[in-house]
Amino acid sequence: MTEAEPIVIDLRGLLLLEGNQIRAKTESATVRRYAELMAGGTIFPPIKVALTDPNDANKGYTLVDGWHRTRATQANGLGTIVAEVVPGRAHEIPWLAYEANRGHGLPLRLTRLERREIFRAYVKAKRYLSGRGRAMKSANAMARDLVGVVSARALPGWMAADFPAIYRAMNMGGLDPYEDQGGVKDRDLDAAYAREAGACLDNFMACMRSLQDNRRALAILRKAVTCVDEVSEAVTGRREWPKVAGDLF
Repeated sequence: MTEAEPIVIDLRGLLLLEGNQIRAKTESATVRRYAELMAGGTIFPPIKVALTDPNDANKGYTLVDGWHRTRATQANGLGTIVAEVVPGRAHEIPWLAYEANRGHGLPLRLTRLERREIFRAYVKAKRYLSGRGRAMKSANAMARDLVGVVSARALPGWMAADFPAIYRAMNMGGLDPYEDQGGVKDRDLDAAYAREAGACLDNFMACMRSLQDNRRALAILRKAVTCVDEVSEAVTGRREWPKVAGDLF
């Protein structure tokens, strides 16, 4: 199995973080339409995912592109989805998601807030660097990367406001290796994962409270107990996390 080959992913190992969606938020009507097409036999292209932890595949995958396809798959009660693994670390995913959306030919009309979030995703993904070194691109070069998002004239002002250390480096010929550039830290990601898990548990409780069919409630309860047992054993080291992905063929 290589990154270029589609794989089958267990949805229990696919991390969906709303914060990774800069624009084109999930629309319920599109999810319903996709779900109906899937149920009728339509084959959709693989979603795009990145390893949540590039050093440990057992940590699962994070969704990059394909929110509507994923939600439609969940709506149909399926437990797996076909995916293409793309290279990228957690802090790069919002930018990778934007690039994927841009590749779909989405309209170029962006709100100011969306344009600012795209700019921040670009910087956090370290696309302002030239090559693998610490040399920085010029404002003109960055603006070419961000065509339709920010002009070369406005870009320095945005950089000064959002990433002052990088702005200073733009004017001083390079980055200070000892200065915090404002990127995403592992501890920040852990906090995001914990918040998302807590929100999902709150929503789970609300959904269980709303169920009127006890048979459905008991079926979900059995699944929840299995999940709790599995997580408890994995977190305490009594067992490894289950395998998340397998070959398509």
